[in-house]
Amino acid sequence: MKTYDVIVIGAGNGGLAAAATCAKAGLSTLLLERHNLPGGSASSFVRGRFEFEPSLHELAGVEMVGQQFDNLDAKVDWLTHASTFRLIVPAKEGDKDAFVNENGVRVTVDARMPVGFENFSRKLDELVPGSYESAMKAFELSENMFKAFDALGDGENYAGLPKALPYMPDVMRMTSHTLNEALNALGMPKKAQDIFSTYWCYMGVPGSRFDFLYYMAMQSGYIKNGTGVPRLRSHEMSLAIDKSIRDHGGEIWYNSEVTKVLMRDGKPAGVVVNGSKEVYAKRFICNASPNFVWTDLFEEADVPEKQKRMINARKTAVALTTVYLGMNKTKEELGITDYSVFIAPDSDSDKQFEACQNFFSGYCIINCLNEIIPDCTPKGTSQLFLTTMTSGDVMKGVKPEDYKKFKTKVARDMIETCEKALNISIIPYIEEIEIALPPTFSRYLNTPQGTPYGYMLDKWDSMLPRTIQFMQDQPFDNFLFCGASQERGDGYPSAYYTGEKAARLTIKAIKEGK
Repeated sequence: MKTYDVIVIGAGNGGLAAAATCAKAGLSTLLLERHNLPGGSASSFVRGRFEFEPSLHELAGVEMVGQQFDNLDAKVDWLTHASTFRLIVPAKEGDKDAFVNENGVRVTVDARMPVGFENFSRKLDELVPGSYESAMKAFELSENMFKAFDALGDGENYAGLPKALPYMPDVMRMTSHTLNEALNALGMPKKAQDIFSTYWCYMGVPGSRFDFLYYMAMQSGYIKNGTGVPRLRSHEMSLAIDKSIRDHGGEIWYNSEVTKVLMRDGKPAGVVVNGSKEVYAKRFICNASPNFVWTDLFEEADVPEKQKRMINARKTAVALTTVYLGMNKTKEELGITDYSVFIAPDSDSDKQFEACQNFFSGYCIINCLNEIIPDCTPKGTSQLFLTTMTSGDVMKGVKPEDYKKFKTKVARDMIETCEKALNISIIPYIEEIEIALPPTFSRYLNTPQGTPYGYMLDKWDSMLPRTIQFMQDQPFDNFLFCGASQERGDGYPSAYYTGEKAARLTIKAIKEGK
């Protein structure tokens, strides 16, 4: 019976990157995926004459991701757009600082932010006088962080430390601080902080709990490079890596669900596929949720005690609800002028997060893919996708017989929120609609409560401690995790990074005969 060098469980972004890296290095590699398509969230689906993007809002650091794909010989047609975000906070009755914006809507914040550190900081200062210097200092700190980490990565055993030393004081000074603490220390006015923190939702943690350096790592990528997407949606990315794996001799089995991990001498030795077929390997990389892995794939006696404590200590991150709309009008006819608009009932990220404890409280992101890819829909049409977040088991009070009515109401509330905030009409022009609630994402992603974010990147469990503890947090010396549950949390670049990292550690171990 053939024994593979490595079996990768799950063809999400992390698993794809892991399998492609291992295959290119010459390892006999098998990628197992329970669905009939690669990518997990990175896919597409068709309704009527529209092909929708399920999850990708925009890529942070297109250049970095592009380099990763080049290294894997995976070809993607990247498109970029010179924009970041627009934040709109509709005014409430009695708001003294309210004004009427260009859409004729009464708001307290309407911030359309440009690309580039200098441009972004000057626009922020225009909106909130006195914020320019603190914004530029935040970007300077993030650039120093990147220089330090890049230098440390120049060689093994800290060979790059001398190059990193000039930047380490900034890194170490800011490492233990949250985003709010850092921006307060830099003297950024509160209203400017609220605008500056708009992207918090992409990691699902508010400013009072989110690590400053990690937030800047994400935000700087957007502001430096603008919005980036693949021309053929994220499915193009997944198919490109699928081809890379096969081109380098790797195998991919779709419709092949791992139903059990087989143990030998106290560590994994193989897996059972679809309940009956046994496949063996020297090493394993897992792109599945640890909660699912430990409860469904292992016998309870084989689960390391530390892993039990870990999943009990960590809190499941936020989940998403997305409404996909195929419109029989163009974006111009609808009055859409931006790619990505964040609509919030309050500008403060902590209050926005608190609002997510209810199913929908007015926080919504509306994206129009035609702004970046004009021909992504048939002539005379456009597509929108609306996203909101929830935290906790918000579905527990919904009875199965009420589910359809419930999701229809949620979708209508989200659409009407966008209509009011942008002063446009959407409902009369909907040709196709698909509504994905947390149970939908849970069914496709096989994650707790449908979260795509893994575990909440809380202050005690942020990127740096996870990175330092990476090897100690792995369950066995031949079984490594990758994906959103790992040190960099959610996001396409993060998933590709963790998959590549797990693969390189695996390649190194096999070459050393371990």
